[in-house]
Amino acid sequence: MRKMCFLSFLFITIIANAQLNNLVEYNFVNKIGANAVYKEYLIFNENELFYANITNDDNLNYEDEKLNKERINFEPIYINFKTDSLYQSKYGIMKPNSSQVTTFILVEKKPVMNWKITKESQKILGYSCYKATTKFRGREYIAWFTPDIPYNFGPWKLGGLPGLILKVENDYFDYEAKRVVLNSDKITPIISLRNEEFTKSKFNLKKSIEFENNWLSYNKSNRLASLPAGVKIIEKSLREDERELSFEE
Repeated sequence: MRKMCFLSFLFITIIANAQLNNLVEYNFVNKIGANAVYKEYLIFNENELFYANITNDDNLNYEDEKLNKERINFEPIYINFKTDSLYQSKYGIMKPNSSQVTTFILVEKKPVMNWKITKESQKILGYSCYKATTKFRGREYIAWFTPDIPYNFGPWKLGGLPGLILKVENDYFDYEAKRVVLNSDKITPIISLRNEEFTKSKFNLKKSIEFENNWLSYNKSNRLASLPAGVKIIEKSLREDERELSFEE
């Protein structure tokens, strides 16, 4: 009897101490060019947040153990809520006129956005959502958030509203939640992203932009050099196709 009581107590303790995480699965729609659609994941708990675009050729769910959570396509994000620090893995060239591309970690404070909340509403995944607008790093955003899920997070770096963001509209790309999973012990954090906090190759926002712009300039030069002679070139901003267009706000 004592053994059964002990086992029951142990089982309850394990359940109580299990890490419960939340997940939002978004479709990221790139409206530039081929209108590509990617699956991106927001995972968070009371201490930290992870955001990544994970390669998924088999159309698996995040909870499926077969989904390789190390196969990350885009620049993933990790946020430590205790320090309000955001870490993002990026590609860049550290020296101008070089071709040596390297991976480094951008470190910045979790961005703060000034939202204007409206009375417009719509239903998304069964949740009542309200419209809000803001400008962030050179782009205008329309977001739809639900106070029914009281977390002030959203896709990518967007957040700060009184509810979870389920949809974002922009001239160049959109995010739309396809499912929400709350308080689940089957949602695992992306440990490799947490490790970015402790890497040595960390740089502040100003330096990171410089490295990234070197890389974009190198790519642009290569594209232009590959064009046939006489082709008319339409000049556009170096960062035109990036999620962050400018930083002078």
